[in-house]
Amino acid sequence: MSQPNTVLPTTLPAPTFCRVAYDMGENSAYAAARRGDVPTIKIGGLLRVPVRAALAKMAGGDPEVLKAMTADFAAKLNELMAEQAA
Repeated sequence: MSQPNTVLPTTLPAPTFCRVAYDMGENSAYAAARRGDVPTIKIGGLLRVPVRAALAKMAGGDPEVLKAMTADFAAKLNELMAEQAA
């Protein structure tokens, strides 16, 4: 049975991405971004992580790993958003 494509936001704030992907706090997330451990783009004063590019980097180019990581990331992001909405 095939799974539907996982829909992810194009970018996320660096602290949000790092919390979901690495269980990092805000200060650690910004430090990781400064070191270049997490790919980021700056939009005005906002530091954003291009989600798919960051997940691809984490997966090391393996499409099967990327597929699994994307699904896991989406599930964790949905949990975080539900917690924040509650």
